[in-house]
Amino acid sequence: MKSKKRAFFFTLLLLMVCVVVQAQSLQVEGTVVSKSDGEPIIGATVLESGTTNGTITDLDGKFLLTVKQNAEITISYVGFKSQTLKAQGVLQVVLEEDAEILQEVVVTGYTTQRKADLTGSVAVVSMDALKTTADSDPMRALQGKVAGMTITGNGSPSGTATVRIRGIGSFNSSQDPLYVIDGVPTTMSLNSLNTNDIESMQVLKDAASASIYGSRASNGVIIITTKKGKKADKVKVDFSANLTAQFYTSQSLMNVCNSSEYATAMAQAALNDGLDPVLYASNYGLNLNAESGTPITVWNPSLGQYVNYTVNGLYDGYINSKKTMRYSDTDWLDEISRTGFSQNYDLSLSHANDKHSTMFSLGYKKNNGILKYTDFENISARMNSSYNVNKYVTVGENFTVTYSSQADCAPMENALKMAPIVPVYEEDGTTFSGPVGGMSDRQNPLRELYHNKDNHLNYWRLFGNGYVDIKPFDGFVFRSNFGLDFYNSFINAMTHTFHSDIVNNDIAKTTLSNKNEVNWTWSNTINYNFKLAERHDIGILAGAELSKQSSIDFSAYSEGYALEDVDYMWPNAATGVMKNTGAKVGYRLASFFGKIDYNFDDLILASFTIRQDGSSRFGKGHRWGTFPAATLGVRVSKWLQKDWLNDWKVRLSWGQTGNQAIDNNAQFGLYVVDYGLDRVTSTAYDLFLQGSGTFPSGYRATQLANPNLKWESATQYNIGTDFTLLNSSLYGTIDAYIKDVDDMLISPAYLGVIGEGGASWLNGPSLRNWGMEFSLGYRKNLACGLGLDVNANVDFFRNKVTYLPSTTTGSYAHTSKENLVESGMPYGSSVGYVVEGLFQNQAEVDASGQANARVGGLKYADLDGNGIITSDDQDWIYNPVPAFSYGLNVALNYKNFDLSMFWQGVCDQDVYNNQKAQTDFWSITDAGSNKGNRLLNAWNTNNTSSTIPALTTNNTADEGRASSYYVENGSYLKLRTLQLGYTIPSSFLSKFKMSNARVYVSGQNLLTVKSKSLTCPDPENPNWNYPLATSVSFGLQIGF
Repeated sequence: MKSKKRAFFFTLLLLMVCVVVQAQSLQVEGTVVSKSDGEPIIGATVLESGTTNGTITDLDGKFLLTVKQNAEITISYVGFKSQTLKAQGVLQVVLEEDAEILQEVVVTGYTTQRKADLTGSVAVVSMDALKTTADSDPMRALQGKVAGMTITGNGSPSGTATVRIRGIGSFNSSQDPLYVIDGVPTTMSLNSLNTNDIESMQVLKDAASASIYGSRASNGVIIITTKKGKKADKVKVDFSANLTAQFYTSQSLMNVCNSSEYATAMAQAALNDGLDPVLYASNYGLNLNAESGTPITVWNPSLGQYVNYTVNGLYDGYINSKKTMRYSDTDWLDEISRTGFSQNYDLSLSHANDKHSTMFSLGYKKNNGILKYTDFENISARMNSSYNVNKYVTVGENFTVTYSSQADCAPMENALKMAPIVPVYEEDGTTFSGPVGGMSDRQNPLRELYHNKDNHLNYWRLFGNGYVDIKPFDGFVFRSNFGLDFYNSFINAMTHTFHSDIVNNDIAKTTLSNKNEVNWTWSNTINYNFKLAERHDIGILAGAELSKQSSIDFSAYSEGYALEDVDYMWPNAATGVMKNTGAKVGYRLASFFGKIDYNFDDLILASFTIRQDGSSRFGKGHRWGTFPAATLGVRVSKWLQKDWLNDWKVRLSWGQTGNQAIDNNAQFGLYVVDYGLDRVTSTAYDLFLQGSGTFPSGYRATQLANPNLKWESATQYNIGTDFTLLNSSLYGTIDAYIKDVDDMLISPAYLGVIGEGGASWLNGPSLRNWGMEFSLGYRKNLACGLGLDVNANVDFFRNKVTYLPSTTTGSYAHTSKENLVESGMPYGSSVGYVVEGLFQNQAEVDASGQANARVGGLKYADLDGNGIITSDDQDWIYNPVPAFSYGLNVALNYKNFDLSMFWQGVCDQDVYNNQKAQTDFWSITDAGSNKGNRLLNAWNTNNTSSTIPALTTNNTADEGRASSYYVENGSYLKLRTLQLGYTIPSSFLSKFKMSNARVYVSGQNLLTVKSKSLTCPDPENPNWNYPLATSVSFGLQIGF
């Protein structure tokens, strides 16, 4: 009986618990549909707010979710506005399409266009990478993120980037794209632009998109639009700060010898040549038989055994006879470098209503470079405003003023080559030391940096535009826009006196330089958009534009200063030689252009563009060039009408652009007066038989005139497709193109047979570029609350020189059998000898037919089979074009956290490793300089399996000649950016009247994966440029 009562009691208790739990939870059953067509939305995320409890909708748009009583649920889907609703038993959710996504408008040149209607190849750049970048130049943050756009840079504090769009555009004229900032064209670098001011950026890659800019668009166009005030009830305040630490790692620096390794390599080279290593080392201030010092062991091929030496300074521990430089073990890379710190601060205030829009911003950048005494500083202020005078007239302006100062120096090659036995300072601790004995006249790299610290290049830049818009009726806009880009730079570069044994300078010098450049552009355009018969949308653009560039350069050189002080060393204080030069140059461009856009029922999209430019850089009969373009697009998705296919567009384009980025005096014959003492070039003659004194002077030609110089033209064909699938979760773009460049503007190598003034500009080669670009992305909000956005791009291009005038073929790479055209090799390819390995014995040397060959030296292939190695055995050894380039961006967000990473790489790219002459050889450059420690494993009679040539004191075999030994696989994959951020909850921020706040930590260039066969540290820097640094940033973004 008791057991029955107990069972009844527990049953009743369980029932009460279930009732209580049921009272505390709620089962929500709902359906999610689209507002535009009422169709169910498959895969929409349904999430209990503030939790990870969620689900997704099924094939009928239905969902079932148990939540707490009084909970809120959030329903979201890509391409639709999210909704947050109070939980109910039954919910019917209608999601509205996000017009900002579907109707996203981009700037395409003098007008705007719906992104979905683009029929040219236009890349819309995500601004996410720019919001947190620490780079001085915003373009560097986009490396690898736009298919078909190649960006390179170095570790310089000023951080300027080199940008190339779709391969090689020209040989001698500019290959830089045209930048258009708020309608103002410029070719200057963007490192003076405040990155935080950028609202949007579009890259016009094909000629059809870029041809509206005519003669300046041959290398592509990058359109930048800056931020404007947005409608709000109060003034909006935004502030951001970024602090970055930069440093070198082993993935960017050459491994050089220390003093004992340096002496070991020196002794090994001497022993290999049968020389006395003690005597040889004494030429460089070393004693290998010192009573005390650094012990080393070297292989002696004559004895067939290792021998020991003790290394110290030749003069009682000093390396110079004056005994001012003690034998040392200096790490020169460490001596000239430090942890660099950069800081970026941005503040903006904005407000807008129906009557006006205003935005003011301030920016400050300071980058203390990794190399000591180098820095870059930039201050910018921008004012943007517009005012509706009435419903017909709007006026506005957008002006930026910046001040920049930079002290830059390039001592990296000297730091890598300066012998480690040389101390930084002489014994007095203040005098900079230098090379001794038989060492080359190499500068002390730290002294270079120190003496350059006051040589600041200071420059002001003012750029912007003012405009008036007149809208007399709907769809019609007349705009008159005046743009200005003013640049003024100044530097007083001082060269100080110094004395360091064999390298001295006894004359203090200055070179004062000043440059003023003014570019203005005045454009007047009419845009008229109208609809016919409901289904025909037509847009008409017509315009005229005038541009002028004027540049004044002045330079004054002075010698002899009694006092070497930054405030004293000015030309009026000089007592010695004084020279000055100056020039004023410029050009004018007049343009007329028009464009017609046509849209039939959002199904057929077409456009036609034409522009005519007249440039003063060409002769009267060749000043005008005409550049047409046409596009056609078909929205296939409108025909197919599939639920899973949101948008699919196929497009074709054809267009022509020009290039006139040459010297302003290219068409003219140039002459100079030369009072030099050189009998060959001097133009001073003793016409009056004075015998002494100042002689009258004639002129010497330096350039031949070419009145027939004409436009360089580029014709480009493009076929592409854009698509979004699965409710806009999957999206992508594919493009294929052919670009033919004709009448290329070149300045070929001087031909002595022409005689005096043989230099000239002329039209010559033709070039073909072709390639493909792929972009693919996937974005999804998962039921667990995790947001995912992954996008990747891959591109490749090839080029071939299709025509070379017979008078210029010798100016470009060629073998004895074929030139660039005949070979089909891309522009920039190199020829050289093919290395088959190393000579292992004297018999191989004797049978080689190779002059001055040596045992352990490079063995060149006898390609023509005649038994003798001559220039006829050279072949194509270097191809600068990679198989393909790629980038991968992964972004995750969960609740208030976000994580992103970006990988970028190239595959199968040749690099010509110039560092190898220093890491693998003792005497190709200067024998006494420091080397990479790779050569410690060089070939000798006890190490015949080595692939590094035997060390020698004299490069009699000429092994520094171009050969395949220096060509290596430069493929790489780099983790460019890794960032973790946290967005502070709005519930917390509201207590401080803040609208948003985010903190983040970011790392740049954290990891490099490269080919095992590559011997230089960084495939992007096989020379002596600034190494690319690794950096870690901390940032804050807040808004009020």
